[in-house]
Amino acid sequence: MTTAFGEIVVNFDTLEELKSNIEALDLNTASEIIRKKFETVIAVETRKQKAGLEKHYNFTASNLVELTHIPETLSKPELIAFVLFAYHPEVASTQNISLSSGIKNVTDYLSQTSYRKIWWKTQDGHYMLSDDGLKLVSSKILPKFTTKPVVSKEKSSEAAT
Repeated sequence: MTTAFGEIVVNFDTLEELKSNIEALDLNTASEIIRKKFETVIAVETRKQKAGLEKHYNFTASNLVELTHIPETLSKPELIAFVLFAYHPEVASTQNISLSSGIKNVTDYLSQTSYRKIWWKTQDGHYMLSDDGLKLVSSKILPKFTTKPVVSKEKSSEAAT
């Protein structure tokens, strides 16, 4: 069988043995082991931004959202929602949300009941936008990206030094 990281061979003599061997195979762990072992020699293509938002964020080689130009009028919950929107449809860890947004106490916002309609916590502790969150980003947050003022992350970093 061919996978995103190469070919996997599953040896078996009976259908029961095939079923048992496949069930015992943890592809996520195997993929992670291979990725870590060969990360210096495997070229990983970075994720692309959503159309029209190319100047507002990028994905790093480690799949982290890197904000570049963001409206200074965004509240912290709106910034978190935008970061989750950038990751969408994938989920994001609290660490990735914090690193991407620059909000150190991100769990204070993620755990507030008043924001639970905007994002969901998955069983493995990651977060994703809900349908209401997607609507909020589309109707209230993205329009702020087309109006001034916008803060460049590069310029704000230079000013801080």
